[in-house]
Amino acid sequence: MKDFDVIVIGSGIGGLVSAGMLTSQGLKTLMIERHITPGGYLSSFRKKGFVFDSAVDCISGVGPDGLIYKTLELLNVNRDVNFIRIDPIRVSMFPNLEITIDGDVNAYMDKLTASFPPEATAIKSFFERAGRVYNELQSALSAIISGRLELNTITPDVLRLMDVSYGELLNDFFKDYRLKAVLSDRCPFIGLPPSGVSAVAMFNMIMSYFKLGAYRSTGGFQKLADVFIEGIKKNGGKVIFGNGVKKILLDRDDNCNGVRCENGEEYTASYIVSNADFNHTFRCFLGGKYSVLADALVYNPGITTSFFIVYAGIEGNIDTHSSIGYFPSYDMEKFFTSDMFFREDSTIGITIASIEDNSRAPDSCSTVVLHEMTGSSDKNLDKADCLEKIMKKAGNIIPLTEDKIIVLDAATSQTLERYTGNFKGAAFGWRQIPGFRGIRRHGIRNLYIAGHWGDMGGGVLAAAYSGAKVAGEILAKEGIKDVI
Repeated sequence: MKDFDVIVIGSGIGGLVSAGMLTSQGLKTLMIERHITPGGYLSSFRKKGFVFDSAVDCISGVGPDGLIYKTLELLNVNRDVNFIRIDPIRVSMFPNLEITIDGDVNAYMDKLTASFPPEATAIKSFFERAGRVYNELQSALSAIISGRLELNTITPDVLRLMDVSYGELLNDFFKDYRLKAVLSDRCPFIGLPPSGVSAVAMFNMIMSYFKLGAYRSTGGFQKLADVFIEGIKKNGGKVIFGNGVKKILLDRDDNCNGVRCENGEEYTASYIVSNADFNHTFRCFLGGKYSVLADALVYNPGITTSFFIVYAGIEGNIDTHSSIGYFPSYDMEKFFTSDMFFREDSTIGITIASIEDNSRAPDSCSTVVLHEMTGSSDKNLDKADCLEKIMKKAGNIIPLTEDKIIVLDAATSQTLERYTGNFKGAAFGWRQIPGFRGIRRHGIRNLYIAGHWGDMGGGVLAAAYSGAKVAGEILAKEGIKDVI
């Protein structure tokens, strides 16, 4: 008899959603996390009274209709964490143009139409199509999670757009290069330029914020991860921290039999869910012939960019928008080239979460988090020099003077890799390139991959859907359907 029904390796949002769904339906579940706290990229930290989210600006899916909220509801802990809706979602600053991204897509369309009157008809048609594609994707995802996917659920239009780049799609609709750049302002959220990212991936990410809202967790996203753990435990799940998995154990037929931990303890289970990055899963936990799969995936589709992140605690209240995208030019393709990182004319993202959530900073103070795209695990970075350049650039956008800085810290791609285990600090897992259909089959019938190294793409909500998809497949095998 197995020790557990399911073992979940890793406690990023994909692992948390998967373990939450499985535990809520009575499956005996063990979650193993090598760090002493859960969350992965959802983690937060405190310094001198300031609370900083390690990597995330805002997320969707935590409103009453969202997948993450529904999973918390299954665990009966949905009232144990509070969310603040961010509206406007973001402000994008371009040369001589500032566009506010309202939570209401119609209000956003009105702003775009006012700025680009000749494109009014195209703007309407573009968002009508984006809405249709998003709704069709949601129907397919719901069918997958419920265990009732049928072949005709995904329409020919969605299948075709999976092979089309977002840049190609923009060219089909619009003539004004500035408008195409404005509509690409969320590309840094997925780690690819318009020409390199799937149109479906971008539609899904953009529309999720309009349909489900943009939110932050009160007091930091660590609270969300912690509440998930509380819910998993309350529903009978077991969680181990500070003792990572060293090996996935296979039987003679190459089916998973269990895991061996770093301290030598072994646990058996009928199913294994890995929320660890692909490199650990295939090269370290499995090894041997499975290492080849890791090598192949690095080649195609490849991994996304990482970030250099600055955390600043500032004396004084900063009166501006809480999420800002700064783009010194309209050349969105150029921002994703390696020679553009850490230049005066490179793009950065700014998050000032203390504007809506004063629990994140001492009285009359502000938290500022700056994101600059960078290559994965660039070991030649001069951390102090990069920090200085980013602070100088940000100081041209928001008030940041040296004498007002109380806390100043930074994370490189190597820092992100060390604390989250993500290969080379990749921010969004696999590149969501046109034609990407998910990771190649590994042939192990009871091993599942959850998170942004799975089939659903990068970003918090996509990683959550990946975890839900895995849980839905396991539950269906156990005769349990229509959980969410």
